[in-house]
Amino acid sequence: MMIELNMKCTPIFYRAMKALNSGLFNVMVFEGGSRSSKTYSLIQFFIVYAINNWQRTNRIVIARKKGTWLASTVWTDFKNILLELGLYNNCRINNTLKTIQLYSTTFEFVGLDDVQRLHGLTTDIFWINEAMEASKDDFDQLEQRCSRFAILDYNPSAEEHWIYDNVCSREDCYFDHSTMLDNPFIPANMKRKILSYEPTEYNIKQGTADKRKWMIYGLGKRAKIEGLIFENYTIIKEMPEWVKRRWRGIDFGYTNDVTAASDNGYLDNALYIDEEIYQTNMLSSDIIRVLKELPDRKIWSESADPRLVQEIYNAGFNIEPVRKYPGSVEAGIDFMKSKKIYITEHSINVKKELDNYTYQQDKNGRWLNVPVDNFNHILDEVRYCCMMELMGRILLQKNYNKSDLGIY
Repeated sequence: MMIELNMKCTPIFYRAMKALNSGLFNVMVFEGGSRSSKTYSLIQFFIVYAINNWQRTNRIVIARKKGTWLASTVWTDFKNILLELGLYNNCRINNTLKTIQLYSTTFEFVGLDDVQRLHGLTTDIFWINEAMEASKDDFDQLEQRCSRFAILDYNPSAEEHWIYDNVCSREDCYFDHSTMLDNPFIPANMKRKILSYEPTEYNIKQGTADKRKWMIYGLGKRAKIEGLIFENYTIIKEMPEWVKRRWRGIDFGYTNDVTAASDNGYLDNALYIDEEIYQTNMLSSDIIRVLKELPDRKIWSESADPRLVQEIYNAGFNIEPVRKYPGSVEAGIDFMKSKKIYITEHSINVKKELDNYTYQQDKNGRWLNVPVDNFNHILDEVRYCCMMELMGRILLQKNYNKSDLGIY
């Protein structure tokens, strides 16, 4: 079968094909900065693989941590590239099951959170997109049922990760590092934005310089952020059943900010956080619907939207708004910092917030004891629980009125 493709290929595509054809590797890792064309190049790679192996049955799973994140990312990109290449009408596409059949190859798009679908799933090849979101167990479960090879790709947003220690170090691993310079087709505006992060004298004067963003998105390097509020935490598989003191916190958002909620536990001077909600555009009815599916907990919420709190209360939930007082944010953060923090492995957004929540700096670069109001949706509602349930006794000793603190 001869197929002519009018395809503009990137250096990453050619390097991936060379690694595959060498026959030396069982896993290929693609680490790179924003807009380095990793995703686009790997989709091209898989399409060409399907064409070249048209006489062979192929089952390829394309996964991301959560199935809901696939729809607007690699699933959509894959279909658009098929259109660009004139192959869309050659495919059988099931938008409900998220499958694409191209000749003898079936691509299945699966969320790693879909345990029922993944259980016992065997593959010829799998690709974990944005693999830093995934756990080592996710990877192990897929690899032990994979007959050919695996691909992982990611932006290196963490200084330490299981991929570095357990995959990149393997003799059968091909490692590829890329930057936006590997993408000759990057739009000018995107390139300009990323270049604005570089800490040049001009960018510093313009106020756009960001050393960490430049390291990660520009150079595609592993970097740890400076000025972190929470520098240490431990990832665990799940919330231990022996943690009995538990509350739910909720921080409301809508269009730009997410509505965030987590199951928060306390035992032996340690905080446990298990992510439950992290989503935009949630109406009160949506929040109530999700809460009905979760274990019943006392809920502490933000106080900025009393109407929303009342609607949730009227639906039968034990919810109360947090009571704020001068210095409560800093006091709540200090209290949390004094505890050992554990987060469950599926709490991807908790990890993201912990890895990015920082203190402010003054014009001379000195760190202030004031947090930047960003990457703090879940961390805010965890703080609400700490303030209301755990700090009450301490705060009362400072002569704050009990009702002002929301302690009844």
